[in-house]
Amino acid sequence: MAVKLIAHTLIEKNGQYLLIKRSKIKRGLSYWDIPGGSVEENELPREAAIREAIEEVNQKIRIDRIIHEDSQFDSSKNAVFTRLVYEAWTIEQRDILLDPEENIDFIWLSSLEDLEGELIVPYLINIFADRST
Repeated sequence: MAVKLIAHTLIEKNGQYLLIKRSKIKRGLSYWDIPGGSVEENELPREAAIREAIEEVNQKIRIDRIIHEDSQFDSSKNAVFTRLVYEAWTIEQRDILLDPEENIDFIWLSSLEDLEGELIVPYLINIFADRST
């Protein structure tokens, strides 16, 4: 059985959070998520989260703490996927740049209500629910 570690960041700026819409090209389904991806060999999860923020949205960030963790077993891949989500802030003003094969849109928002009726990854719904309490 394989074990795969994934690191994401919930990036905040001026009381709003950055979400990206994943492309159907790579994922087969288009949905809202936050920047993140696989932790590479010889890389710490924190380093992966910072790297993914630069690669996916061109944002230099400062990470504070882990705000979410979950694990799932995917029987089709015979693997356990563990996700760590860090709280982060931008550290310099930069334009958002997206790779259209990975992500097709982005939005800064304070509430997921702005995306009502849209497909959103479940863990993100849990994170926002925790922030509103």
